[in-house]
Amino acid sequence: MKQTLIVFVQDEPGVLNRISSHIRRRNFNIESLIAGQTERKDITRMTVVLNEPDKTKQRTVVNSLKELIDVYDVIDATEIDSHIREYALVKVALKKDYLDEVNKIVESAHGKIIDGTDDATIFELTGYEKEVESVIKSLEKYDILEIVRSGKVAMVAGNSSKNQPELTKSEPNWTTSRILESY
Repeated sequence: MKQTLIVFVQDEPGVLNRISSHIRRRNFNIESLIAGQTERKDITRMTVVLNEPDKTKQRTVVNSLKELIDVYDVIDATEIDSHIREYALVKVALKKDYLDEVNKIVESAHGKIIDGTDDATIFELTGYEKEVESVIKSLEKYDILEIVRSGKVAMVAGNSSKNQPELTKSEPNWTTSRILESY
């Protein structure tokens, strides 16, 4: 089962590496990792999708991430009402005869043409992973030249206080505080 985490971290160099290394050291497979700015300039929001079926291990990774000094909060969006979306660009070698037919396939999933030349057309797809996957599968009968996918981004539905991040910096544990004092 895929686990989707929303991780709020300090916006500073090296944080992405520290988070991914922390997950890797615990032998989790990162399927998708996206990082970007939030409404606050000092906080970066990461969406991390892990391929871990064991519920105990899923809780362990959440709790261990929360203890990191760079992490403000972690929300496990796996089993709460949330929207997990993906973005993709697909370049297809397409004869003009098939453009309308292919455009109907892409538009059925709220996609659109963003560039078209005599030898290739680029389609933009946005949606749930299954929707994006379905359109790509339908386009396989044509000549797909290139695909780029963003990975998944997640946002919790609604405004429930229990699903809101706590954006106060965690206190480092005893060992970390001793190391920081030595500087």
